[in-house]
Amino acid sequence: MELEKRIIEIIRSNINFQGEINLDTKLNDDIDSFDNLMIVNAIEDEFSITIKEEDLSDIKTIKDIVELVRKNKK
Repeated sequence: MELEKRIIEIIRSNINFQGEINLDTKLNDDIDSFDNLMIVNAIEDEFSITIKEEDLSDIKTIKDIVELVRKNKK
């Protein structure tokens, strides 16, 4: 659960979003494309990973980001 909390905090600190952020938050519905880019850059920096451009289209929710980080940290 630690990873999930870290990712949610990264998102909170990088966007101006007033609603609740949880694993089921749908990024495309609730967050604009600029904020999506800010989130991806912050996560890449935080975890020292590179998220492939083709993987970006698979990111729909916060849970998708968590799974992507887990996959890339190996």
